[in-house]
Amino acid sequence: MPVAAEMAGAAEVVAVVTAFRPGERMLDLVRSLLPQVARVIVVDDGSSAGGSPDDASDAVLAAAGAAGAAVVHHPTNRGIAAALNTGVLAAGSTASVITFDQDSRITPDFVAALVTTAREAAAAGLRVGLVAPAAVEGLPSPATGQSHGFALAEAPIQSGLLIPRSTIDAVGRFAEPLFIDCVDTDFALRTREAGLVVLLAPGTRLGHSLGRRHTPTLFGHPLVVGGQPFSLVHSATFRYYYLVRNRILMNRMHGRGRLRWAVRETVADLRHCTIAVALVPGRAARARAVLAGFRDGWAGRTGRIPAALEQRLRERP
Repeated sequence: MPVAAEMAGAAEVVAVVTAFRPGERMLDLVRSLLPQVARVIVVDDGSSAGGSPDDASDAVLAAAGAAGAAVVHHPTNRGIAAALNTGVLAAGSTASVITFDQDSRITPDFVAALVTTAREAAAAGLRVGLVAPAAVEGLPSPATGQSHGFALAEAPIQSGLLIPRSTIDAVGRFAEPLFIDCVDTDFALRTREAGLVVLLAPGTRLGHSLGRRHTPTLFGHPLVVGGQPFSLVHSATFRYYYLVRNRILMNRMHGRGRLRWAVRETVADLRHCTIAVALVPGRAARARAVLAGFRDGWAGRTGRIPAALEQRLRERP
């Protein structure tokens, strides 16, 4: 189906929201999405798996269903790629999808703005693969250039991403072996390899949690850099396993012919890991996650983090 016809309106788009032990913010997102799309599908990725029911999350998921969303449950935690694939499958064979993490926030015209960008770009002759918001949590999404007056992107984050059905047909599923980190980057790179463009929708913004913020101290006082208090955003300790492991896997998957990209992204990840290990509390556990990620990435291990390692990292954040 041509993108221009496929993207005739937001009413033909299905929203897929991935969730793991969600809070009230997800319910706000679902309520914001319901008037903007044909359907909302929430994929619960094993929130109550392992014999540990989460009553608060169960209540949020039940409220999402009562509000009008379809809620699909994974019996175990299978990772964000698997949750996205489940949602895309549930959306049906003709619908385009727009994907979200559970903690994102959108404006009332968010979906329509992305659909309009896709439709206008297709009319201008572009082969539209993905459309992403122009700003995330107040920060501009990186652009790589322009084509026919439309801003191009390389690999935007998955939340708030409009995916025409033609892209899903051309590119296939999200990479479940990656489990969490780099799932969106891999999909965007494969989209571009298929000859499709990744666009930024002008004027659109997505509210989205990018991690936890920490302000290091020196002798009991906040660390100051350039005359300003220094702070950094970091992830949960176990995520550093995936960050390092999947960077190695991604370099193997996509580094050939993209040496500059592979070096740039690897240096950025190493810099972040070094700073986080040095300055964020829980240094020993975070260093253990980084080393284990390096070991397993080098060995080519995929899927979920080893259970014993995950348990140790959660016990010692």
